[in-house]
Amino acid sequence: MPDYLAHWTGGRLLLMPGIGSLYDPEVQSALQSTSVGTDVPLSWFVSAPVVAVFYAPLALLPYNLSGLIWLLISSTLLVWCVLNLRTLAPGLMARKKSTVILSVLSSPVVFELLGGGQDSAFILAVWLVGIRLLARQHSLWAGAVFGLGFAKPQLVVVVPLIFLVSRNYRALASFVATCALLLGISVAVVGPGGFQQWLATLGSSLYMQEVQQGQAWKMVGLPSFAHALLPPEWGTWIAPGLTLLPLPVGATILIVHILKKRTTETTPVWIAALATIATFSPHLAVYDAILFVPVIVFLLERQASPVLRVCTVGAFGLLYATPALHLAAALLPWPLTILGAPWAALPLAVVWWQSIRYLGRTSSHSQSLVAGANSVEPSPT
Repeated sequence: MPDYLAHWTGGRLLLMPGIGSLYDPEVQSALQSTSVGTDVPLSWFVSAPVVAVFYAPLALLPYNLSGLIWLLISSTLLVWCVLNLRTLAPGLMARKKSTVILSVLSSPVVFELLGGGQDSAFILAVWLVGIRLLARQHSLWAGAVFGLGFAKPQLVVVVPLIFLVSRNYRALASFVATCALLLGISVAVVGPGGFQQWLATLGSSLYMQEVQQGQAWKMVGLPSFAHALLPPEWGTWIAPGLTLLPLPVGATILIVHILKKRTTETTPVWIAALATIATFSPHLAVYDAILFVPVIVFLLERQASPVLRVCTVGAFGLLYATPALHLAAALLPWPLTILGAPWAALPLAVVWWQSIRYLGRTSSHSQSLVAGANSVEPSPT
């Protein structure tokens, strides 16, 4: 559980004032070597300071026991999320419940999530609860729940923009207030200097080299796929553009469709928003691809087209093949190294486009129903 080790390290360092900077790789490495073993490679804690606050109670325990407890928490939350897919696809879950559950829990995404000790199940729960609250018109609560996604800001970054475009100002205010609270906690625990160091860490050349480029093969977003296709010597100067530009492009496409196709249904809009973030996020590792599950299940309930089915199965298989492809391409020269690119990003990008198209069809259908209702003449009675 290397990712959990990073989170445990962040929480542990908060409980050890004066040991050094929270984001210093050398300090983290020394703590991990002492607590776990000298042969353990560094698991770098780079999350927001408030995440370290969340893990601090678990960091009171020895790492092995703490990791076991987290595995139980994460597994329980994941099962809860899978069972609650019925709110998005009641018919599919009624007819194929066992198949859906088995397919999700046997996916490489889940093995990476649990095996790595990640917190992606929490972000999945944030999206599922937030979408459900919006469907029930509980805007204030929905905004607050989405604000908890500050723990992984790259996976909720489009949310306030959608609130603004849809004129849901109550949800937007609640979202901003929750993020401000978590931001305040972050600054309080590490100080302004520590918070600036976190931001500097995310923009550092070491982070870009070790994470964005070095781990591009195990990510499934389109930016990472583009990274993996480039010659290594291009990475330094073109990587920032590839990291930051795709998400605004995807968000623009989404907003155009929202504005062009006025619809009273909120769920298709948010499913498309979730798919947009998952497809164009600058940092979407395999375990974060669990966010595609609600999108796929929602679309299969409503338009189980051959294209969607093929892309779903294709992504499933390619995600399993990714580590083998990466190892096979590791010693090859460029351009043969593109064999190890995260090819699952391509069928998942098609899934995103299917969600955008469904948003348009839903809106057009809603407009035709309204037009039909207006054309009906009143009865004599």
